Amino acid sequence: MLQQTRMEVVLGYFERFIEAFPTIKALATSRENDVLAAWSGLGYYRRARMLREGAIAVFARGSMPDAVDELMTIPGIGRYTAGAIASIAFRGRAPIVDGNVKRVLARLDGVEDDPWSRAEELVNACDDPRNFNQGLMELGALICTPRNPSCEICPVRRHCVAFATNRVDELPRPKAKQATRELRIPLYLVTDRKGRVLMRRERGQLMTSMLHLPHGDSSLFGAPPLDVAHTRLVGTFRHTVTNRRITFALFEADLADSLRDGEDYEWVDVTKLRIVAHPSYVAKALKLSGR
Repeated sequence: MLQQTRMEVVLGYFERFIEAFPTIKALATSRENDVLAAWSGLGYYRRARMLREGAIAVFARGSMPDAVDELMTIPGIGRYTAGAIASIAFRGRAPIVDGNVKRVLARLDGVEDDPWSRAEELVNACDDPRNFNQGLMELGALICTPRNPSCEICPVRRHCVAFATNRVDELPRPKAKQATRELRIPLYLVTDRKGRVLMRRERGQLMTSMLHLPHGDSSLFGAPPLDVAHTRLVGTFRHTVTNRRITFALFEADLADSLRDGEDYEWVDVTKLRIVAHPSYVAKALKLSGR
């Protein structure tokens, strides 16, 4: 959950998620839609799917492996996560390199070459891999921060090449940012006589299997635009998805024609939306409409 998401955002989601899926078995035997519903609002939904797939693999084999190479055979577990599990859960001598660790090592050594080799060298030399790896990550998160690091209280300052050579602000070198795309997309709020809202199940690459509001522009979604009539603007709101900055324009609308068989549209009671997998922009749109 903490990948590309801030701690203060994650905490509430984490507690609710663990309450819903307290064991590997509970997660492995869950429905994907239930997992996505519990994840709704966190974004980057591939993480939730891979977490469930990983639980299925672990449940099938009977236990969680403790070696990095075995851990990396589980869906969703790469080199970093394998190192975290091996060292923190099993006290194995496995390195961890995330953005915080990479920054600490670059400044400490004054170079950015092969942080994995350096991290492995250090974890093999330490007394306690669990505490060492967690301490290294915390050092980067709390003290050796990207901007305005607290060098005056850093416990390894006297060993830091970047501090000694006045290059703390230069290391590590920033990555080139992805170009931001500005999009304007109309959304349609279509209701039936029971007050239910028309939604559709996305089948494209982005936020697949989740319920979305019908739209009038396919630049973000896989499904074609919905043909509507008698539109009335409710309002607009901003939303960001990865490198896309989107202005959504929400319209109340009527269907221009009957829905065709085989389309992924369904009528949804919005009072029950919290138990249905949906992206956070849907909640923003419904709040804007007063629902």
